[in-house]
Amino acid sequence: MSPPGNPLSIVPVRLAFLVTLLSASALFAGTTGKISGSVQAVETGESLVGVNVVVVGTSLGAATDASGNYFILNVPPSTYTVQASMIGYKIMSVQDVIVTTDHTSRVDFELEVSTLAGEEVTITAVKPLIQKDLTSTEASISSEQIENLPVLTLSDVLNLQAGVVEGHFRGGRSNEVSYMIDGVPINDVFNSDAAHLVENNVIQELKVISGTFNAEYGQAQSGIVDIITKHGSKDFTGSAGIQLGDYLSNHTDIFWNIDELSPLHYQDYTLFLSGPFFSRINYLVSAEQVEDEGYLYGRNVLLPVDSVAWGDGSYIPMAYNNRTSIFAKLSVTLSQRDVFSLSGSFQNRDQNRDHEIYDHRYRYNPTGMGASHEQGMIGIASWNHIFSPRSYVNLKASVNRKDFQRYVYKDTSDSRYAVDWRLRQTGNFSFYTGGTDMKHFIRSTETTLLKGDYTNQLSTRLQIQTGAEWKQHNLHLHDIVLKKNSETNYEVRVPPPNTADNQEYDRSPIDIAAYVQSKWESDDFIFNLGMRFDYFDAQDSIINDLSRPRTSTKSRSSPNYQLSPRLGIAYPITDRGVMHVSYGHFFQLPEFQFLYSNPSFTVNPEEGRAAVLDHPFGNANLNPQKTVSYEIGLQQELSNNTAVDLTVYYKDIRNLLGSEINTIATGEEHSGIDYGRYVNRDYGQVRGFTLAFERRMSGGFSANVDYTYQIARGNASDPKAILIDSKSDPPVESEKQLVPLDWDRTHALNVRFSVQPNPDLSLTLVGILGNGFPYTPEAEELRTSIENAARKPSIMTFDFFMHRSLHIGPFSASLSLKVLNLFDRLNEKDVYADTGRSTYTTEIFKPGQVEGPNTKEEFFTRPDWYEAPRRAIVGLTLSF
Repeated sequence: MSPPGNPLSIVPVRLAFLVTLLSASALFAGTTGKISGSVQAVETGESLVGVNVVVVGTSLGAATDASGNYFILNVPPSTYTVQASMIGYKIMSVQDVIVTTDHTSRVDFELEVSTLAGEEVTITAVKPLIQKDLTSTEASISSEQIENLPVLTLSDVLNLQAGVVEGHFRGGRSNEVSYMIDGVPINDVFNSDAAHLVENNVIQELKVISGTFNAEYGQAQSGIVDIITKHGSKDFTGSAGIQLGDYLSNHTDIFWNIDELSPLHYQDYTLFLSGPFFSRINYLVSAEQVEDEGYLYGRNVLLPVDSVAWGDGSYIPMAYNNRTSIFAKLSVTLSQRDVFSLSGSFQNRDQNRDHEIYDHRYRYNPTGMGASHEQGMIGIASWNHIFSPRSYVNLKASVNRKDFQRYVYKDTSDSRYAVDWRLRQTGNFSFYTGGTDMKHFIRSTETTLLKGDYTNQLSTRLQIQTGAEWKQHNLHLHDIVLKKNSETNYEVRVPPPNTADNQEYDRSPIDIAAYVQSKWESDDFIFNLGMRFDYFDAQDSIINDLSRPRTSTKSRSSPNYQLSPRLGIAYPITDRGVMHVSYGHFFQLPEFQFLYSNPSFTVNPEEGRAAVLDHPFGNANLNPQKTVSYEIGLQQELSNNTAVDLTVYYKDIRNLLGSEINTIATGEEHSGIDYGRYVNRDYGQVRGFTLAFERRMSGGFSANVDYTYQIARGNASDPKAILIDSKSDPPVESEKQLVPLDWDRTHALNVRFSVQPNPDLSLTLVGILGNGFPYTPEAEELRTSIENAARKPSIMTFDFFMHRSLHIGPFSASLSLKVLNLFDRLNEKDVYADTGRSTYTTEIFKPGQVEGPNTKEEFFTRPDWYEAPRRAIVGLTLSF
């Protein structure tokens, strides 16, 4: 049902304000940095006025002012040579100046008097171990660093950062992170996950903010992942690569088909081209094809049909992940003040890797299990205009679309679907002996965005940034449970619309935001102060009387808005040490799937209480979830090559998404029946500290070690916790106190050691260690203590990477070896509640015979409860 009325008519004043901002807005958050410094004469120490300072190879530059200071804005992240020149003085060049987004790289010059024209002095910059203008916890990872890590995807890189545990940033839920490409948010608003997997070879810089963040970033409570992509080069370059690999494990009693060595179990093919196109156009094209069978296999013992039918017994991957990715970018220099760029990304993914899709019961009937299919597309257009050396603007427009399907057969009338009761014929301690998954789920999300930011360096010390964005979301969902039984004459049928087994909707909410951010920089004080405004309208209907869901009148959902203040301060305590403190309010809309679920407000008690609670009502009046975060940190150089970073943090989390149970009133249809509904009710607290040590590459050796101590507590880990507890047999009383969250890892240690005997050879060892996640002990399927009172076994994983470069005329070759889980350790992800281990359970001693072709040992052996075993991948890349 589409609610009546114009949603924008109630906020004309705010919209006028936002449109005004948008028409004068500028650079997207987190896409460029700044270079600043001073120029003095060596002989006298006096400041030099009018010195030309340029970034070599670009059109960027500035002249020193009356105090000898300069600044250069709008510098894309990369490594540069910065040059200072003035008549009567030697030209001075500083090489290897590293620029990171949102930060200032300081380059000071001391010019010598020249006796001959054209004399030049060149020095090499040393990357500072501490970032003096850092007011919160942040890591900037360059493309070169990513290339030298034993990682396969972006998520592997993120999990190596301090305070990040398997996608959870500082104890928050995994969907509390904002993912961005070149400053454009790419989250899928349906579930708040990243809508697109950005391949590592197109990343120029990866910025990870795990602490507080400035006002230009919104719709995130726990962290920011800003992916800056590469630009087209001035010279034609390219590369082609291949990686092949397989699992090498002795744990054949747990992982089927793991002893069959084949380098084609993992295949990764890449092609990368970059260069000029005419004089003012540069391009970049990247294509990647990955085929990964995974480490979970089933056997085709039984066919997915109506009665018992035997298969050929072959092994079939049940956790595969195949994807094709294409990325292209075109940059056009219209003038010295104007640059236009257009980028696009397409991705196709077929997988069964999602833990919610893999079903252990299908292990003898793997072809009866559903699989997911995704297609994603992102297009970004950007126009950058420089008004003056002090100000610039960047306007951007983007479209982000994701289509997701999950089914066994694409056609809902496919006769190969088995009868719907076939799976329920499963016997005691048995895998499915036939049948198909009858779920047929299709959805699409499309977000159109207009955004801009304006940056003005009002003085040498003060910078102001302001911006606004408008987003239009379009969601479509069709969730079906197919029927095939005597009532359908044994033909596959789609249930009637607006029933629990046939839910469909289209929704078009809007999302508007604006912010102002200021930054004051001096030699002894950095001050960030910002304010963000967010407005959201779900454009849906809500029930006025929850006790009469079928007959109640409905009204239009109410728009909501909020203000988020942000504050950060950094100040040097010595010439080698910097302290920072920060504070902020962070808001995030709940996942849209919870706003619109069960849109027909259907209660179907014929399927039983558990089935009713499996279809809770959405709530378009859900409020934004709120986190108030504090942190204080210290960066300290210990020597010219070593530094330490200590950060203490605290987060108070309110209005988290939860659920409630309502009862239908007497006299109504299905009176006395309970049903679920999503509400803002959950809360939590996180406190902890991170301690990081860095030794940069010196003498052929570097090391990074970080330790995180964290306590993450809340009343519920899952928004459906109330419903899950209520449909248990017998029902479980939900927690009313703070308990450890499911992802609470009190102790986490990341280590990285690299050895570089020569520039063409490097070896890296990465380790992740930590205590186990919590679980709730049970005996005889009854809880024996409070929720999450015990701990799973500790985890420990070491990964190895070796890289060797070869030079062959105009070409270069790169050989690599990655060994993941080097020591083939069995890390237990999930456990049996009666033993706290994945390896055994007392359930196996229960009386009764196996009513199927499998054994009890096979039934209770859960390969999906373990991390992946050892895997070796070899690679070859040719570049020119």
